[in-house]
Amino acid sequence: MTYKQAWRVREFVYLLQLGRLVDYYKLLPWLCSIIVRANLNSRVFYELEDVRFKRIFVAHGAASNEFIIGYRKILFIDAAYLSDPYNRALMAAIALDTNSHLFDVTHTVVGTENQEEWFWFITVLAECLGGLKLVIMSD
Repeated sequence: MTYKQAWRVREFVYLLQLGRLVDYYKLLPWLCSIIVRANLNSRVFYELEDVRFKRIFVAHGAASNEFIIGYRKILFIDAAYLSDPYNRALMAAIALDTNSHLFDVTHTVVGTENQEEWFWFITVLAECLGGLKLVIMSD
């Protein structure tokens, strides 16, 4: 058996076990409603372009409220590329608690890291945090 044949068998078995990645995007509306229903004051926004996934923003209510009430008003934002076939980017807003431990305030998955996506992320983040005056740090 050649390497290429072994790779095809591996990919076929993954397909049988996990299904196609595209099919998971069909569950997105359901998953978003579950997040909002299970976590009070959570905000989940997702956008589709025609029927294709464009971006999603997730802010769990407990995390947002805890940040507003008791954390230093400094957010660290950064993005990292995901290793999926679609080359998406994960953007996150992180805070430090009083013990200087990292605390995930919100995160989003976008098509690519560009100025338009950053502007959208910061705008939705500001709405989610109620117009709080923040210091935002990025690399």
